[in-house]
Amino acid sequence: YVCQVGAARFQNHCVVQSKKKKPKGNTTKKGQDLNTIENRVALLFGTINKERVDQNRKVARTSLSSTRDDQKMCEVAKVHAIWEPPMQKPMVNGKHYDEGCLLSTYTGDSQDKPTKETATDRAIRVAGWLGLQPVGWIFSYADEDRHEDGDALPVHGRDAVVGAKFQIETMKLRGRDEGRKFITLSLDGRIGAAEAFQLSDVCVQMVAENVLSPPIVDEKLHSTRFMTLKDPVVVSGEETKRLDSVLLLVNTAMLSHVGLYSGGTNAPIGGNVKKTSGALLGKTRKRILAALQKKDGSEVLKELCDFDILLAIDTLIGKEESEKLCLLVRKYARGQKKGTVIGEQLKLTLKSVLGE
Repeated sequence: YVCQVGAARFQNHCVVQSKKKKPKGNTTKKGQDLNTIENRVALLFGTINKERVDQNRKVARTSLSSTRDDQKMCEVAKVHAIWEPPMQKPMVNGKHYDEGCLLSTYTGDSQDKPTKETATDRAIRVAGWLGLQPVGWIFSYADEDRHEDGDALPVHGRDAVVGAKFQIETMKLRGRDEGRKFITLSLDGRIGAAEAFQLSDVCVQMVAENVLSPPIVDEKLHSTRFMTLKDPVVVSGEETKRLDSVLLLVNTAMLSHVGLYSGGTNAPIGGNVKKTSGALLGKTRKRILAALQKKDGSEVLKELCDFDILLAIDTLIGKEESEKLCLLVRKYARGQKKGTVIGEQLKLTLKSVLGE
């Protein structure tokens, strides 16, 4: 289940408004052809559980009926927050996303972690307080060669290698069984169409053994669907060093929902924090301060059901206070609204850091 609010916000951040003025005599709508796409990456936080395959099946039950253990179950990943690392620097004038900003700090091995907490470490820590874990990653694209020859394949070789590296680190972080349930989402930055895939076990193993290496990105923007391997592999009984990246992917069914920590359907399409730094917007601060003034404590908790807001506040207050705040928001978001209120001390702390 992909959060529709988070996905729409991610696509909105990919669109860069051009500062150039519209030429005279241009009959197109304002800014229609002047916008450019700057590809980005983000980490998906959510939960993994089991769900009945047939949701509509009705079974007559009595007190003597057996349980429904015989019904087919499937594992489900629900994305509740999409986190975009700040200070992304897409390559080749925005044509290729900057995976380095996330890969360099997303480390599952505690021995490899830097002593200073990175933005990614902080995001994983706050997500943990909300009951979330990394369940995948998302990237955007805007190049036409994804649909060459009428055969649409949104995930190319380079994307598969990057996704496999993320999955390897997740397996170190969460364990092999949990880490392998990792999703790769591709999103067309121009129209917002998204598709979900999982990477095959063979793909992840080949990347771990350095058999697959990411193709070089240059100004020519060659398609990376077909990759040249260091060592030959057997495909359909024949050895080859040229691999079609479609063989590395496993199709995954995708549904839409509204994530618990997306800010809800009424949240601003551009988000509540600055795209470049992750700091709170001025209007977001004012909205939270106004909610804090109200006697009804549920209003401010509703405003805080946004992962980006909680992450921005985490940088302004101590870890202990941030954890208390996240646990309150978690209870509220999961339906325990009655009796869930922010204490006076925490209110004073929020008012002071938000500028009142």
